[in-house]
Amino acid sequence: MKLRTNIRGKKTATALLVLVLMFMISYAKGQDGEQLFQQCKACHTIGKGKLLGPDLLDVTRRRDAGWLKEFIKSSQTMVKAGDPDAVALFEQYNKLPMMDYNLSDPELEAIIKYIDSFSTTDSEEGDVTEAVSDSALEAQAAEYLASIDTEENRKQGQELFEGKRKLKNGGASCVSCHHVNTNDGIQGGLLAADLSKSFSRNGGLNGLKGIIEFPPFPAMKNAYQNAAITEDESMKIQVFLMHADKWDGHGEAAVSDLLKQGIKGMLVLLVVIALLWFKRKKYSVNYQIIKRQRRFS
Repeated sequence: MKLRTNIRGKKTATALLVLVLMFMISYAKGQDGEQLFQQCKACHTIGKGKLLGPDLLDVTRRRDAGWLKEFIKSSQTMVKAGDPDAVALFEQYNKLPMMDYNLSDPELEAIIKYIDSFSTTDSEEGDVTEAVSDSALEAQAAEYLASIDTEENRKQGQELFEGKRKLKNGGASCVSCHHVNTNDGIQGGLLAADLSKSFSRNGGLNGLKGIIEFPPFPAMKNAYQNAAITEDESMKIQVFLMHADKWDGHGEAAVSDLLKQGIKGMLVLLVVIALLWFKRKKYSVNYQIIKRQRRFS
């Protein structure tokens, strides 16, 4: 009896130890700043230039940890409260609101610590490095753009966007939720924003790349969580959206689409009316009775 009790006690202790270890691993994973920063990559880089939001290199030198925590949690709360730095950033980046993040203090600290790990050793040297880096990045961007801006990439990007070509990991096509006006495009969904001018609105290739590969929007993030768009597919969709942005017939396309839908609707209505007209009774019941009476009288 005593032996059984000891065995049970050991099993219970072992189970508790396993649970504690699992909790510690899970907690440690949750505090991984690099992992947590993945959700920021759609709008920010650390030392690689601006996207939808500012480059965060040396941001821990310019802002204290308390301010950064509050800004990450809810930038719009700070903007509405009149914080001068928050308002200035909001105005500088086209009044594009940053999403609120319901993160714990340890998670916020992990993100800030991760960003801080990229800080330059000297502030003045950092400013020079950043200026040189911006110039180099512009040259690299121009070279990269020239290498991918081909008709084949544009065509395949449109096919991927419209669902004519399947995404490698099985994700839904963009046209399910979005519409883009082009001279040869199809009518897209209306569940999300019109992407006709998304290239210029989101800061070019870098902005689009961040949104496509690291979706910041909850619905999009959930849709592609287990079906991520590959870098090659992302690049081709970016090229397609870049060309769509340049097309000067956006207004015409919108009017044309509306007109086509109106004409189709009118034709359907005319067919229905015609069918009802031919099936109508030409005469009243009384007319048939009177006609029969006359024939026998």
